[in-house]
Amino acid sequence: MSDLATALIGFKDNIVRDYESRFENPNGERFGIEFEEGSKYVKVVSVSWGSRSVHSFVEKATGNIWKAASWKSPARNFVRGNVFDSASYTNRLSWTGVV
Repeated sequence: MSDLATALIGFKDNIVRDYESRFENPNGERFGIEFEEGSKYVKVVSVSWGSRSVHSFVEKATGNIWKAASWKSPARNFVRGNVFDSASYTNRLSWTGVV
């Protein structure tokens, strides 16, 4: 497993932890995070209530986290953190995305 793959698992765990801290799950609905690998970015997709939405993008070369601008591209105005340093994104992370 590559260093990026390991860092992405930690990023995923933090996202799921934020969701679980906010919601009880009385109907057994599952919340999950999936990764879709592209040539330059890994798209982080949240799956809940039968729908999928882009959570964020992670740049494969650097590990930088970008807010989603659309389903296909990141908002490249500024980096929201780096998956290799959880302290860099902890205050910017929510189960709905990064700010």
